[in-house]
Amino acid sequence: MTVTPKTTFTGEVVKGARVHIAAAEDDQAFLTAVTVALLKDAPAAVPEKPLGDEDRPAAVDVKEPAPEAPDRPILRRGKPKQTDSDDAEAPAAKPQRAATSKPAAPKSDSIDFTITSEDAAKTAVYKDDARITQTREWASTFTQGLPNFVCQQVTTRYMEQSKSSGWEALDVLTAKVVYEDGKEKYQEITVGGKRTNKNMMDLGGSTSTGEFASVLMSLFEGQRAQFRFSESTSLTGGVAAAVYNFKVALRSSDWTIRVGGQSLMPAYNGSVWIEKANPKVRRIEMQAINVPKDFPDDAVESTVDYDQVRLGERMFLVPVHAEVLSCQRGTTICTKNAIDFRDYHKYSGESSVEFK
Repeated sequence: MTVTPKTTFTGEVVKGARVHIAAAEDDQAFLTAVTVALLKDAPAAVPEKPLGDEDRPAAVDVKEPAPEAPDRPILRRGKPKQTDSDDAEAPAAKPQRAATSKPAAPKSDSIDFTITSEDAAKTAVYKDDARITQTREWASTFTQGLPNFVCQQVTTRYMEQSKSSGWEALDVLTAKVVYEDGKEKYQEITVGGKRTNKNMMDLGGSTSTGEFASVLMSLFEGQRAQFRFSESTSLTGGVAAAVYNFKVALRSSDWTIRVGGQSLMPAYNGSVWIEKANPKVRRIEMQAINVPKDFPDDAVESTVDYDQVRLGERMFLVPVHAEVLSCQRGTTICTKNAIDFRDYHKYSGESSVEFK
């Protein structure tokens, strides 16, 4: 938030004081404070102590009515994206569209199972099944087994004003993604074919990062998410898989969503596809829930597909496709990023020594 306020008080504002801020919002969702009023001085200082679990607010899942915006798009549901050579160059599939504004009735074991404040008190007795336990162990070492590599990231950004207008491609972002020693960095970024010195999160419009490891590792870290088996299925090529629905409470969330100058860490739920023969994740779908009513977007969804890719002499599981969908509050205006990761190969830092 940009603060250029006309204050209604003088003196220093100390930690713990209550203030009222009136702000103006521009078309990029950046806020500029126009007035700041002191409501109450800070209470007398008391020694701070670390918060224990008993001090933290319990997660309360209040059902929020569906946005009054019929016929919004939704991200593709179901099996991981096919990634053979013929499909790799195919244009990103358009997201499906809700047939009606009335939410469909959830099937048994759907992602709409509720974790209320009473359920939060029972978190200590929640237990994973054997497959989820094995997947947590695999996810914790996911990055340790990956070699340093480089790939090309191609992001096509779309906008849809309404059902009748359909999806319109806005531009294409490209970047060389270097994954080195467990961290990814973005180089040679272009927007519409033109190089830029800005980083990925400063490009404006809809952008995202973290598809390589952050999403996967965050989901399976500790007891952040609670999982429930949904169904058995098969992936492309006949690989047997199990689908689990999951829920992450507000107090456990570390999924950051940014719109202009505003950011949010919402509660979310979704589904994950896990191979039965090996505890490897092949697809993650997630949707923000209970988004605050003053946030610019009221619907945000994300998917990541993983597949085996050869790096050197071995095959490794890496992300191959991702999509991010968001819709402006109470409207049919939505944006979608279709992200493809291509041309994986091993990476080794280059250096030279000059003797004089």
